[in-house]
Amino acid sequence: MKILSNTTSPFARVARIALIEKGVSAEGLRMMNPWGPDDEMARLNPASKVPTLELPSGVPLTESLLILLWLEKTRPEPSLLGAGGDLDAVISKAGLAMGVIEAMANLVTGRMQIDPDFEGGKVGKKRVGTVVESFRRLEADPPAYAGGVPDIAVLTAVVAVDYLPLRFPDHPWVEPIPRLQALRDSVSSRPAYADTKPYV
Repeated sequence: MKILSNTTSPFARVARIALIEKGVSAEGLRMMNPWGPDDEMARLNPASKVPTLELPSGVPLTESLLILLWLEKTRPEPSLLGAGGDLDAVISKAGLAMGVIEAMANLVTGRMQIDPDFEGGKVGKKRVGTVVESFRRLEADPPAYAGGVPDIAVLTAVVAVDYLPLRFPDHPWVEPIPRLQALRDSVSSRPAYADTKPYV
């Protein structure tokens, strides 16, 4: 099994954490630049996005949440949906965290590929508002974690928390999130999280 990833993508990190927590070997991990030409990426995924997972059969899987869905179906234990808790709350908070990840990634792409002042435009301001409000809601009611394999709400929230200082250090609209940082700290020593921490 091979996964195409890079060192910064929060989407790729979501999939990588899920694979590790499910006990899937990362021997086929390959770091690459999805913005550059890459024959293998072009063959597997015409969208040229990470994560892209190639199964031993040669079938490619793309999009982090679809990879999680495939993992839950093919390797149900340990579940990333929580152990008998409030599934609705887990999925809702995971959706909120994925929304903030998506907004931050849009800001980064807009800044790098369209306009260095992307945040000041109409779309950029909308994305900043999404990031701020989503973090406020997650901070007010963070995902619960009592040990063991973190569920998808914890996973996505921690990925969002780690991506924020990587891409938006000292931005004036970034607010304190001590409860979310405590959540991040509670899982940071798990190999799935420690071995996938993003870096530029």
